[in-house]
Amino acid sequence: TEAMRKPTVLVLAMAVLCLQVVSCLPASEGSGAAAKKTWCTRGEACWPTDQDISEFRAKLNPETKRVLKWDGQPHPRVCSVPINSPGDQPLYGWGSKGMDALYYTEEAISSLCFLEVGETRTVCLAGMRNNPLENWHPAMVVWALTSAHVQESVKFAVKHNLCIMVAGTGHDFMNRHSCNDGLLIRTTLLKDISWDLNDARGFGNDGGNVKFGSGIVFSEAQKSASDHGRYVSSGWAITVGIAGWSIGGGHGPFAPSAGLGVDNILEVEMVTADGNLVTANAQQNHDLHWAVRGGGGSTWGVITAFTLKAHVNPATGFAKGEAVWYGTFCSAGRERLHLLIDAYFNWSLTLNKKWSGISFFTPVLSNETQCYGNWTFYMTYVYLGSQEEASEKWLEFTERYPPTAQGGGTKTTWWEFVVDYPLENIIPLPWTYPGPQSAGSVPSVTVSRQKVQSGEMGAQVKLALDECTASKRCQRQELYHDITGQTDSPQDPNVSIGPGFRTAMFHFVVGGWNSTMMEKYYNLGDNSYFSESGYDQPGDSWKSRYWGEENYARLLEIKRKWDPHNAFWCRNCVGSDLETPSRHKPLPIYK
Repeated sequence: TEAMRKPTVLVLAMAVLCLQVVSCLPASEGSGAAAKKTWCTRGEACWPTDQDISEFRAKLNPETKRVLKWDGQPHPRVCSVPINSPGDQPLYGWGSKGMDALYYTEEAISSLCFLEVGETRTVCLAGMRNNPLENWHPAMVVWALTSAHVQESVKFAVKHNLCIMVAGTGHDFMNRHSCNDGLLIRTTLLKDISWDLNDARGFGNDGGNVKFGSGIVFSEAQKSASDHGRYVSSGWAITVGIAGWSIGGGHGPFAPSAGLGVDNILEVEMVTADGNLVTANAQQNHDLHWAVRGGGGSTWGVITAFTLKAHVNPATGFAKGEAVWYGTFCSAGRERLHLLIDAYFNWSLTLNKKWSGISFFTPVLSNETQCYGNWTFYMTYVYLGSQEEASEKWLEFTERYPPTAQGGGTKTTWWEFVVDYPLENIIPLPWTYPGPQSAGSVPSVTVSRQKVQSGEMGAQVKLALDECTASKRCQRQELYHDITGQTDSPQDPNVSIGPGFRTAMFHFVVGGWNSTMMEKYYNLGDNSYFSESGYDQPGDSWKSRYWGEENYARLLEIKRKWDPHNAFWCRNCVGSDLETPSRHKPLPIYK
């Protein structure tokens, strides 16, 4: 999954060398979406004084200890883990001995955080997050322990007209956890868990429900669920948080049967732009409830708690299988690859909602004896039931096309798979920047069953893989067969994701390509996944790609109602649709 998308240290170094630094563009005014939002800057009368900051700090219970530490196996993970962190600790271990309630830098950060080994700037450490593009750095970081702390933070930011950014784990690829020289609210420590196994609150879900603080990550969620004979719909990566994943769409190993992340949101508690804590569900503030079920984060308010559907563990457990094939780009190997691609898509069309999986086709340049390239096809699938129950369907594919290696097994709970699942490390430097050969971040498209049946998707995968030896452009093709496009998957209409995503069979992460090739990918489907998509998209096409025109218009109305002055802003989010940040010249280090 995303966990397998981890770049090497060499890739990270190259990313830093080719980085272009950019600045924050303020968001647009709420009611007129035509005017640019102007944030307060240092030196202006609106900028908080030392006394303002001191009074703000006092409202955050600074005497209360704040610790972010992983206790090691077999305990659940608690947050994202930066690359090369000793002991797999969050924040490079900086949070294990205790943190302050508020961090503030008196001078704006002028050079990239973590560019040098041994970063010591506290705002950089406290504000650590994945892929922080645009050279946007916070001026202050709050470590909230309660909803009241979030309320105080929002009120403070609005009073001083500071841009607000929000991060739980900081896994975001899309830089929506960032704006420039504003207030970063970290919800990481909001860890409360409350189970309602018998649905006493009357949400109508057979497996009951669970209320999670918005700082909970999937490792914690699945451990707690397994202790109660349950599982929750989740992503694959174990240190991803429930917040951004859920409200952006949320694909994963149980989505075909249990629903996407958005389908599982029964209720949220949110601090809105006026500093109030509101509850949104199907009966109360239902417009806001609809908006957060796919409308994306960082633009509606700060969610402090989610109530999610709980699902009873399958009586015969959870099965998981893996298989891998290797070959070269010589004629026989290329022919085998193309046969595998066709066979895989034909097989995938026969799977019901109990199946969910990921497949990676990875081309690599090589030597002359391998006709200058080789390829790997890896797939892993989860089945809701035992390995014995899944074996007939699995063998339909693997017996006809024997893999180089394969394995699998059955566990009673999903936590048994999660406990030692590989990490998806975050990288606290920009590393997916857009350019002539890439849209940046994680370019993707959601693909319908019809496009798979017609062979159009298979043809595009073959074209991309053949480019490895034709043009030396070798890009892995990542196929996430883990959404709600199976013929018997639930497809709740009361969500705000794009209609093409609602019914899609594959979330297709395509790699970095120029605009000509991206157009071919985008011809496969009208929608892309909000949380994993191209950083740069033509014009304002991101609105229709994420939500469709009808949904976007409704979302914008809700945005104007709940946040009329655009206190909350993020790049390519609802309400930011007229402008994108202007690019500055690179800092001297990058010239």
